[in-house]
Amino acid sequence: MSDAAHHDDHDRRGTLLLPADLTEEQLAAAPALASVDALLIDGLTDDEDDAFAAALGV
Repeated sequence: MSDAAHHDDHDRRGTLLLPADLTEEQLAAAPALASVDALLIDGLTDDEDDAFAAALGV
């Protein structure tokens, strides 16, 4: 289980269940896509491709 999902305190509620914000160092080291094109999926129908693009907001 990830650290974000693992909590020793079982009395947490609401937003305390969310993972903590990333530190500046963690954010700088996080992977990032160079382009939304990296998410392209081969073999989609035109309808599926349109729906996927709409979901991405492109």
